[in-house]
Amino acid sequence: MVPFLKQVAEQILRENPGTTDRVLVVFNNHRPELFLREHFKELSSKQGGAFFLPQTMVIDDLVAQMGGLEVVPNEFLLFELYRIHTELEGDERKYKTFEEFIPFGDLMLADFSEVDRYMVDARDLFHNLHGLKQIGEWDIEDPHMSDFQRSYLRFYRSLFEYYTHLRQRLAERGQAYSGMAYRHVAEKIKGGQLAVAPQATYFVGFNALSECERVIIGEFVRRGHGHLVTDGDAYYYNDPEQEAGYFLRKHSAEFSSIGHYGPSLFGLGEKKITIVECPENVLQCKYAGQLMGEHPDWLSGGVQSTAVVLADESLLIPALNALPDGDYRVNVTMGFPFADSHMHAMALKLMSLYRRHNERGYYHADVVEVLADHYISRLAGLENPRATVSALLEKGGLVRVAANDVAPLLTGIAADLFPTGALTPEGCIAQVRHTASLMLAGGLLESNPKERQAAGALAEVLDYLDSLQAEYGFMQSIDTLENIYLRIAQRHSIAFLGQPLSGLQILGMLETRNLDFRRIILLSAGEGVLPAARQAATLIPHELKRAFNMPTYEERDCVYAYNFYRLLQRAEEVYLVYSSDAESAGKGEESRLLKQVRGELARRFPQTVKVADLVVDTSGFRRGEAADGTPVEATKSEAVMRRLHEIAAKPGFSPTSLSRYVECPMKYYYMSVLGLREQEELEDDIDASQLGEVVHNVLRDIYLPFTGRNVDADALRSARERLEARVDTEMERLLRGGRSGEGRNSFLRSVALTQAGSLLDREIALLDGGHSIEIVALEQDYSLAFSCPGHPLLMGRVDRIDRIDGRLRVIDYKTGGLEAKEIAYSGDGPMPGKWLQLMCYALLYRRHHPSAESMRAGIYPLRYLRSGVRLATWAKQEELTDALIDDFGQRIETMIGEILDSGHPFGVTPSSAACRFCPAAGFCKNAVKA
Repeated sequence: MVPFLKQVAEQILRENPGTTDRVLVVFNNHRPELFLREHFKELSSKQGGAFFLPQTMVIDDLVAQMGGLEVVPNEFLLFELYRIHTELEGDERKYKTFEEFIPFGDLMLADFSEVDRYMVDARDLFHNLHGLKQIGEWDIEDPHMSDFQRSYLRFYRSLFEYYTHLRQRLAERGQAYSGMAYRHVAEKIKGGQLAVAPQATYFVGFNALSECERVIIGEFVRRGHGHLVTDGDAYYYNDPEQEAGYFLRKHSAEFSSIGHYGPSLFGLGEKKITIVECPENVLQCKYAGQLMGEHPDWLSGGVQSTAVVLADESLLIPALNALPDGDYRVNVTMGFPFADSHMHAMALKLMSLYRRHNERGYYHADVVEVLADHYISRLAGLENPRATVSALLEKGGLVRVAANDVAPLLTGIAADLFPTGALTPEGCIAQVRHTASLMLAGGLLESNPKERQAAGALAEVLDYLDSLQAEYGFMQSIDTLENIYLRIAQRHSIAFLGQPLSGLQILGMLETRNLDFRRIILLSAGEGVLPAARQAATLIPHELKRAFNMPTYEERDCVYAYNFYRLLQRAEEVYLVYSSDAESAGKGEESRLLKQVRGELARRFPQTVKVADLVVDTSGFRRGEAADGTPVEATKSEAVMRRLHEIAAKPGFSPTSLSRYVECPMKYYYMSVLGLREQEELEDDIDASQLGEVVHNVLRDIYLPFTGRNVDADALRSARERLEARVDTEMERLLRGGRSGEGRNSFLRSVALTQAGSLLDREIALLDGGHSIEIVALEQDYSLAFSCPGHPLLMGRVDRIDRIDGRLRVIDYKTGGLEAKEIAYSGDGPMPGKWLQLMCYALLYRRHHPSAESMRAGIYPLRYLRSGVRLATWAKQEELTDALIDDFGQRIETMIGEILDSGHPFGVTPSSAACRFCPAAGFCKNAVKA
């Protein structure tokens, strides 16, 4: 089929023989300009004659040229609008800071632009809007409204003033926002104050026209200079129920060129459409890459051979990473997002460093992130920077860091990165700019042209921020600076250098307008993406927009439908891919447009449109999962066996590691053998383990004087009176290096005080009631060698061994929760982890102190002390006889022998919800399935 733009080129040549140099072609985006020129070159070579190419531009540039107004970016408009806000509202303004104003300023600017594009009577609209808000607040001059309600209504009553003030100030400077520029030109045309240029002008590929566009294009057509050339298809144009043709039908009465589409393109040539369901979002990109890898000819075709279209443009980087290896060309029309560059990430790290700085220094996590940055660490001369800096901070417990704390690690840039004192927004901009310049001057970006370009983009953004701050001065904090920086950075892209008219094309959905491809892979074709979700960001309710002929989500859905079907109408092979993951952008459901393709389009053209459904098998993509679905095992190589024998000899198998093995051998392999650990980070707040450390240490110090003798009630009462000071001493030991004892840490202090105090109160009551408590040992280390090959060790530290009324107990303190099933064992099946640990402690003590004395083992649940010590049971028996302990010892020896057996691989336990919280979750198949 002949591409649409080639038809346009042929029409222009046919209607303007010898005068193509005086033709202007206007598009709704820049991308088609290159393709149109290519078609002209192709026609020139076929016809054997030379001609001048017509002039091309986008309609935004045409409007700016006709109106003589400079269209300014939204960030500038936000600052100007906030200045108006402060002048109109004064000290009673609803939004006290610029940071608070930004979200509402965005809504106002979007609504103002739309009001102007559709030439709405702004006074009437905003008057009605205020009336609706009054009704919503039940305000019929009600004197009992709250201050918030009054402020809320005053804001809506003032919207027309904001609108008129902003337009007036911009007009005085010869500036405008986009909608204002369009309205300026359209009103001048309607008032007879502006004549259109007398040259042949082709408006190509327009579908939905705003009122201003309708007036402007209509004037060109009415004067005989303009031609509206639309692209459509009889399938959706002739069907009044098909939303894709809504705007073409709507404007056909005014523009006679609309509607001559002939027989439907969907019925002319065979079209294969495959609807593909992917269970994961990023898997869509991997599927597209695999598809192209299986068809290398798709990559070597012409510019209109194959296109990967991203309905969700955030998939660009995964899509690029998924491309197959090979020597071929790829053209990314949207450019590389500056927000995905290393330089942008570095700028954010520095802003976070300076934003969270206070009088106690820099926040430790920011210091680690900055010094671990790839380029900054090279400037600082650091090797293995994350581990080096983290170790230094953790050793000193430095949650807040001064410049001299890390200075020993750095070269001469320490003072540059860590200035003393708080920075202003202007100072922060200067610091980021200076750091980037050091990277450029040091030649660190020489081997990375993308990052060199990103450094230039960063400089442009920082210069723009400087100019905004110099003009308005509203960025009073680095928080606000970071917010504005992010907004600007998101709009920047880094252009890819190369041949834009060759090879595989990767485009966003809007960039496909006017373009045709033989083969299309459309990703993220899920509901909520294609079309977009209906929650529009606006201050104007749907009913009011409808009353004033402004577009709503219904019109937006029509635009999406048109772009979708227009893209499909000339394609021969189409893959429509969506993610069934409920957490993906499409919420796990295929787009209604895909349902239409299957239910309407294919039925309308059964001879030519063939639709197939495909569900992608994940086994070929998931790391760590065997293709045939068999469980993953870790065999015991020579290196693994050496490590196991090292553990067995020193320090030995701990009760905790053995309970981990019982829970899941693979978890034991990852954590105990390979040494995988969850990354430990310094925090301002102490964590659960540190809370336990505080309580354990306090109780140890209180009971230590009673080792080998009975506890005295009066001595416990005296210790109880001094308990607060003991807890504070332990807390201060942990809250070093800048941590605050306020907030959550203050709450955890009270928890420690309550838990230790409750235990003392309970035991004082026991002593006063005539019971006796003898402390046998506190935090005693024990080890036991088994007789199996290698004589492996079992080792452990017992919190407390005592006798109550002469009966021996092995006690473990637990500051967390405890369920009865965790310390009960029937004698068969897997042993519960906490029960196993208690029994290990009992075994260790008995082997070191053999006697006929019976014993029990239990947990002191410090969170729930009403029931006292909770005793472990074996087959519902609390007394641990020598026979039971010997039986347990044999089971532990067998378990350790299994661990040390080279022929017994580490397997996985059946998947459970607990798998999701395992530190090995990123590597293990079970955690993915749980």
